Amino acid sequence: MVKIIDILTHGVLWLILSAMAASCNSVEGPVIDKGLDGGSTMSFRFTIYTDEKQVSSRALGEWEENAANIAERILNVDDMRILFFDQSGVLLKSVRPTSLDYNDGYMTNDGYYSLSVSFTHDYFDKFDSDANVPFNVMILANLESIGGRFTDHTPGYTRVSDITDYFLMKTDFFPTENEGIPMYGIKGFSVIKEQLMQGIDAPFAGQIDLIRSLCKIEVADKIVNSIIYPDGNKYPQVTDVEMISWVDHGYVRPRFDDYSEGLKFANIYPASVVTDVVSARKINDKYILYCPEAKIKDMKFRVNAVLSPGSAPRQFEIGLDAFASEIGEELVRNHIYRFDVHAFNTILDLNVNVSDWIAQTDEFELDDVVSMEPDGFLKWEYDNLNFAVTTELYDGKKEEQLSILNGTTSYASGTFHILSPKGAIWKAYFIPGENGVDAFEFVDVDEEGNAIEGSQTVFAEGHVGEPATIHIRGKGQADAYRHWSELVVEVRTFDGTVLYAPLTSAMSSRFIIYRENKL
Repeated sequence: MVKIIDILTHGVLWLILSAMAASCNSVEGPVIDKGLDGGSTMSFRFTIYTDEKQVSSRALGEWEENAANIAERILNVDDMRILFFDQSGVLLKSVRPTSLDYNDGYMTNDGYYSLSVSFTHDYFDKFDSDANVPFNVMILANLESIGGRFTDHTPGYTRVSDITDYFLMKTDFFPTENEGIPMYGIKGFSVIKEQLMQGIDAPFAGQIDLIRSLCKIEVADKIVNSIIYPDGNKYPQVTDVEMISWVDHGYVRPRFDDYSEGLKFANIYPASVVTDVVSARKINDKYILYCPEAKIKDMKFRVNAVLSPGSAPRQFEIGLDAFASEIGEELVRNHIYRFDVHAFNTILDLNVNVSDWIAQTDEFELDDVVSMEPDGFLKWEYDNLNFAVTTELYDGKKEEQLSILNGTTSYASGTFHILSPKGAIWKAYFIPGENGVDAFEFVDVDEEGNAIEGSQTVFAEGHVGEPATIHIRGKGQADAYRHWSELVVEVRTFDGTVLYAPLTSAMSSRFIIYRENKL
């Protein structure tokens, strides 16, 4: 087990445009595409995730992302903005994903979005073909669905610090698969220009993870002095939870963009406290509320309870400032504040735990090299009827590939043991190739070796230093002759450095996964 800390980390990650260069046939170097405005056209691909699951604990609790409502991860492609900034932080372009010059986007209904981007600007003409081009990407998501409106920022004048989009949260807001939680992400990166100008065949860039711009409050009935009455119910029992004092305005962006050490401060919109009553939704024996960041002195909720059969409901009110020692002075975005009701002799008999939606571990010894056990690269176990591992030539280099027979529901198991950097976290995921989006998945298996239905994910992760096994299979019915993706294992250190584990004896950091009609 890794040690957990009291901060939320970069819910964001990482648009590392380490673009794998495509071949160039011209001896004079790449041909730079000039757009209509005279600028060069940049192209790249990246993915967005909102369902990161890591151990955290700003306080005592632990957020289990797998238990989250899908609505807490959903992205609406029509309710997003992607903002591109130059090295100095001046806006180059602000677009909806659907209005990009080249958009080959794909989104599941579970917090995953893959996007191909191409746009033109003369900023890129300032760099030589072999120079690194630095720029920044900002993502704003799910703003309109919650009652906000995107600002029409002006390229050439707007700076990163000028992005202050906000929302007015509706009293009846509750995230659904159509109206998600507002989210934010930003990442600076640098790419060699000749790689950046590859056109629509530009390589995969990397991943950016988003942080939620709301707080979540959970109230659970944990009454210890309850008695089961003849009607079969326990009394006292909580019957409703209501927020009766709160702040309904919120910024999409956090107070500070540099949150590599965690989100510690709220970015509170200067609005008056509202007293419109908001009733919690009861889900899985918990009463759930969502709200923007706020000072705890402005937050108050009311617990309704029935103490015995047939008795009238009683109401107990409490301000969150009673829990300043556990919470601090502010509710901070992307955190869950959990309250357990233990007794009704006094409403003050509440316990509070605070957890992060997304978090990161602490206290690491860091290396800058990914090392694995001798001869321990990625080793596969599978049945020969449905799987095969072969070596193929790819751009003149030997690459290993795993072929999966179309139609099989079985899985292949890959084992590995990453030894360093110590304390880092590894993450295995797929980079889609031809027909590769949503074509493969990771699964968990039970003690008998059967795939556990419902355990399917788009990535697998673990801690460096622990032996690991991943289980991969084709997803759903194949609708084309061939599907393929690249399997990579990304290693992330505490300081944000991203490295890639060697997966083959040739030290390649990628393993091609195919689905084929015959092996």
